[in-house]
Amino acid sequence: MSAVPLAAQQSPGQIARASGSNFLISFLFLSPGRRRALCAVYAFCRVVDDAVDLAAVDDGLSKAEAQLAFWEEELEAAFEGRPTTALGFALHRAAETFALDAEPLRELLRGVHMDLEPPQYESFAELQVYMSRVASAVGIACLPIFGADTELSQPYAEALGKALQYTNILRDLAEDAERGRCYLPRDALQKHGLSPDAISANTSRDGLASDGPLAALLSEENARAQGLFEQARALLPAKDRRALKPARIMGSIYQDLLHRVNKLSPLVLTMPRVRCPLYRKVYLALFGI
Repeated sequence: MSAVPLAAQQSPGQIARASGSNFLISFLFLSPGRRRALCAVYAFCRVVDDAVDLAAVDDGLSKAEAQLAFWEEELEAAFEGRPTTALGFALHRAAETFALDAEPLRELLRGVHMDLEPPQYESFAELQVYMSRVASAVGIACLPIFGADTELSQPYAEALGKALQYTNILRDLAEDAERGRCYLPRDALQKHGLSPDAISANTSRDGLASDGPLAALLSEENARAQGLFEQARALLPAKDRRALKPARIMGSIYQDLLHRVNKLSPLVLTMPRVRCPLYRKVYLALFGI
């Protein structure tokens, strides 16, 4: 096996709770067995994403590659019935219980590998390939856990995953810039006479103006993200509406998050990470879908 990361010593629950993710509240609407399985998949997504973040620090690329290699091996071991970690065992149990397919999680790994180098997406079509791998594939992997018809609900999972991921991209512009990353499509930036360097917490006061090119760019990209949510909603199969309640809750919370990001416009670059408060998450989970 490759070098053992710290997360290999933790349970899926520990990994999930430490993340503080917006997704966690939706887990409460599942039965205990489905909740444990979803937690295992989420924790796997978390550890591979955290591994990639190492690539953004000095001398971190080799460590990131080593950790991804470890989790790639553990994924295969889990689905072959020979896991070596608590997370791997939880994945194995989830796969056995709900007939999970390993391929979407392999696709996730292909996506996070794309983050080992600074992203360069010339168009939104190119970016969608990345979003499909790191987000949509996760939703597809979870469909059996929700009890949904995998084939029927796959288009919905594909669209919702992209909507969630693009919301994350728009929220995390400054944080990504600190790591040398800009996920916004180059053609969208060029349309407004901007370069990736314009997306930074150090952007000048003039650059943050509400009537400036950056504000116009972000308004268009927020509208694009909203369109992805609308596309997902249109693709929701009536047959699986109840089974997909956790996914619909995630969508509702992230639409609220997108609204908060949109209200800040360029100021999102200078503010602490935008969050949806817990009371609002609870309200949306109960009444917002």
